Amino acid sequence: WLVGAAENWQNSGAYIFRPTIDQKLHNLPPKRAQSVVVYNSELVKEVHSVFGQGGWIKQIARLLPGKDFVEIEYIVGPVPIDDGGKEVVSKWTTSIASDGQFFTDSNGREFQKRKRGDHNVFGPDQPNSDEPVSGNYYPVNSIFIEDTVHSFGCVVDRSQGGASLTDGTLELMIQRRTLYDDARGVGEPLNETDIGITPNPPYDNAERLGEGVIVKGHHRMIVGKGGSGASKMRGIMDSVFSQPHVFVASAPSGTAIPFKQATLSMLQTSLPDNIMVISFVALGEENTYLIRLGHQYGPNEDTSLSRQVEIDLHKLFVNKKLTSVQEKTLSGNQMRADWEARRFQWDCTKGDYLLSRHNLRDGHVVLKPLEIRTYEIVLS
Repeated sequence: WLVGAAENWQNSGAYIFRPTIDQKLHNLPPKRAQSVVVYNSELVKEVHSVFGQGGWIKQIARLLPGKDFVEIEYIVGPVPIDDGGKEVVSKWTTSIASDGQFFTDSNGREFQKRKRGDHNVFGPDQPNSDEPVSGNYYPVNSIFIEDTVHSFGCVVDRSQGGASLTDGTLELMIQRRTLYDDARGVGEPLNETDIGITPNPPYDNAERLGEGVIVKGHHRMIVGKGGSGASKMRGIMDSVFSQPHVFVASAPSGTAIPFKQATLSMLQTSLPDNIMVISFVALGEENTYLIRLGHQYGPNEDTSLSRQVEIDLHKLFVNKKLTSVQEKTLSGNQMRADWEARRFQWDCTKGDYLLSRHNLRDGHVVLKPLEIRTYEIVLS
């Protein structure tokens, strides 16, 4: 963990992440050999570990048959504060020669290349030497490093802060508990507890009640060949960001449940591996729906899955006939063709600036890398 600063002119708190001046990372090894337990079965292999005095961090490393990732489940808390506030991180060390570079996603879509201590971020006259840790953290849903031999990355189950502060390493902020207000408007430390807080009229002293909160989460770690980081990450991002919803119901014991089929899908056929149904929404008129299809790979991320794809909407829906389809703008509030006719026509005919035009023809649509297309359809 890192110690949140409570010194000089700026505390670390709810809005400001600022470790102490020494920027020291305090390591937490497993408590003892007996605290590491291995479970092995045909369904799963797990390694359970306990860290910290009193076992305030627990971790499960999980291998699932047929999956090319390691799932890390962590439980953190209550974070002890007798010796000060803490900024808790998970750090992974590899032999990858990343040369100060790492990649983070932009809201789950296009990957952005980051350069440690990049003067283009801080300005040529504002080096980040004063804050080499927080100055190189970025908000991530996925993050990876790579060289010509290997790639290594992580997909998280919620947005977190991530960085690569030394070559070959990745770290992710998984919990924070600080003891001083950062003077950015909240008026209290980032010290969440499981009961709450005493009434706090203006200019009164609030007091936290109960123990510190406990957080639980998952990371999926994946290793690939050199230069394949983005492709490997794309392969598991959707399964983390769009997990199945589980529905349950109760019934009297012995009641026969009239299930007509064990599974249900709105699709008649599987979509290509690089295409996803992002949304399928019933509109006001009967049998009218708004559907969004997204290409999930960026240009040059994969030799085959980064190519454009043609989809026949007529063949998608089970026991339904497509009687009408119109392309809409991304928000679905106007016709795409009408919008293109009204918009300013930039000279975008060269290189990376070539825009994708309205391309709906007889129910056939083409999606280019990272495109999202929206259609209003009528089924019968």
